[in-house]
This record gives sequence, C-alpha cells and structure tokens, in this order.
Amino acid sequence: MSAVAVFHAEHTAHLQEALQVHDAGLPVFLGNPRWSTHDLAEAARQIPRGTIVKGNAPEPRGLGTCDWPKNWQGRVMIPTGGTGGKVKFVIHSRENLRAAALGLRDALVTRGLSPILHGVTCTPPWHVSGFMPAIRARITGGRHLSIDGRFDENSALPSMPFPTLGTKVISMVPAQLSRLLARADGEAWLRQFDVVLLGGSSIPPPLLSEIRSRRLPVFLTYGSTETAAACALCPPEKIWSGETVRGIPLPGVTFATNADGVVTIATSALGIGLWPDAPLDIPWASGDRGDVSADGSVKISGRADRVIITGGEKVDPARVEQALLCTGLVKEALVLGMVDARWGEVVTACVIGPASAEGALRQACEALEPAARPRRYVFVPSMPMNASGKPDREAIARLTA
Repeated sequence: MSAVAVFHAEHTAHLQEALQVHDAGLPVFLGNPRWSTHDLAEAARQIPRGTIVKGNAPEPRGLGTCDWPKNWQGRVMIPTGGTGGKVKFVIHSRENLRAAALGLRDALVTRGLSPILHGVTCTPPWHVSGFMPAIRARITGGRHLSIDGRFDENSALPSMPFPTLGTKVISMVPAQLSRLLARADGEAWLRQFDVVLLGGSSIPPPLLSEIRSRRLPVFLTYGSTETAAACALCPPEKIWSGETVRGIPLPGVTFATNADGVVTIATSALGIGLWPDAPLDIPWASGDRGDVSADGSVKISGRADRVIITGGEKVDPARVEQALLCTGLVKEALVLGMVDARWGEVVTACVIGPASAEGALRQACEALEPAARPRRYVFVPSMPMNASGKPDREAIARLTA
C-alpha cells in the first residue's frame, strides 16, 4: 500500500483527488501548493520517499517505507503551520473524522435541524475547514459542493443546487463573510444556508455588529486542525443578544485549563498525532489562553505563543522579523497581529528605521508567502518598552491603529 500527496493548486481538483485516494483506503497527505519554496522543501523532507505526488511539489525524501501497514488505511495527514520551517501534518483516522462530523451533526440536531448535512467547501481544501465539509456530507448522507470562495464582486455568486431536505451548511473565515456582506446580493445569497460556520481567526467587532444587526444565521466556531475543525459553537442568538462570545462544546468535547491558563481539549475527534510519530496527549493543550465556565463553555482570549492568524492562515512573526532585519535597513523590528475588520488580524511591522525604507522592506518581504508579508508599517525612533523592559505591545498597537 502506497501513500499519495496531493498538491493540486485548483481547489476542486485537489479535493476530488484527495477524496478519491481516501475512498481507496490509501494514506493521503494534503499539501498546500501555495507554501513558500522553504516550506515546500520542508514538506518534502517529511513526506516519505515513494509517496506518489499529485500536483506540483518537490519529490518526497522523508524516511519511512511506502509499504504501509493495514491500520493506516484511510488516514489523512492534514497540514498545520507552514511558516519558518514549522510545517506539520496532523494524522487523522477515519474514526477521528467521523467523530468530528457526528459531533457537529448532533449539536445541530438538538436545535431542531436535520441530521443530513449538506456542505460547501469555499476555503482551500488543504485546510481542515475546506476538507471537513465533504467528510460531513458523506457521513451524514448530504450533498457537497466546492465553490470559488473569493466572491469576486465582478462575478455572479454561484448557484447552490441542494435538495430541499437537509441542513445547508457553509464554513468560511471573517474576510469572506465581510466580502459577501459588501455585495448588494451577498446577504440574500448567504440566507439560503441554515448554518454559517465562521472561524479561522478572531472576529472583528464591526463584523460582529453586522451579524447582530442583520440577525444572520452565523455560528462562531472554535477548533483547530488537531480537533478536525469545530469543537465548540457560539450560536446566533447569543451573538444577536450581544452576550459575551463563548463556545459551547460539541457533544463529547470537554474543555479545561491547565496551570498556565492554556485551554485543554478532550475529544474523540482529536487526531492520532503529528507526523510521523509524535502522539497528541489527551487532553490536548491547544496553545490558546482562555477560561472555562462551570457549564463547560470556553472563552478564548488569545494565543499563548506569538502566532498571527490572518485570513485563516498562520504566520510566524519571528520569521518576518528576520526578513526585515536581513535588509540592513532597520535596527529593530517587531511584527504583531493587529485587529482588522477584514482579515481578523493583519500582519503589522513596527521598525526602528527611516520611513523612506518602506518600499525596500516591502520588496524584501516578497520572498515570503503572501499571508506573511506585512500590510502595515510603523516607523519609530525607539521601540516602546514596558516596565519589564520588554516591547510594549499595547503602545505599539496604539501607534499602528
């Protein structure tokens, strides 16, 4: 039994190929064709030699055998990370994916919705948010469609030929919802769905206000690649009433916090481990800070690390800072994720150097993948510091506002 790595750039082709391999019972790696040259090389270093590559990617050269044992049938390696050499693949089994799909189904059924979930992929299918709609539809007997999620204002919105019976679900990130709501026909198109799952990054307050004022059927989600997408939902009525956004765990999910205030998650949807052989602890420490109430709901306050999540993509700020410093044009650089109405967070560079260097800095950052390139720059004579002698993030945030 051989494995297959799918790297098609076209979304529908990528998803179809991955599902065909999954149906055939072969292990499949979902590859991101938009990774930088550095990250593609790192993926090739990890994926075992002998793996069949579909699409444009370097030849796999990882250790291991292409004669996979039978218990690896149908396993899916879903990427997470992808900046600064931190490409990782989370290993999911058929059982993990099924548990995730049924957890969402059961949560929606308790609200009186149909157990048949029709799904739409409008985010990249190499992301867990783009892959899982197809898995949910297959497991619950629904129909699945793949569409262009750019929602270009010069193009007509796609038709959604779903059956009358069943729950119509679409998953998207805040930037996509904002783009849709800016269109004259966007809200009407969106209302054909019973459930809009919104996640992937923090939700800007202006977008929350729009969801509230328009009373859109938006469920804010919390989840990760490790949990096979959503593991908690904040339902629409909570948003409409202006209540604090808290995630209600899906059936079978338990949240807690450890001594460091990091949210831990126990769920049967949790992946087996990180490729090739690093198991995920149960409960799993998510890397997100938050609090868990007595009713089991969770409120996320931010990352315990410095990862920036912009438009659903993870960015390692240290790698961006290195790119800026290597130009020799700035003395210091600090890269932050600032709240943004469209992207959730926007990559922002605070640097000690002349404003005249901005053009050269932007050109240097062209070597980075698009999500990692700073969209905003602020030039300062000295880096604002707090009483502890560390960069004062709040002061920098005010400068970049």
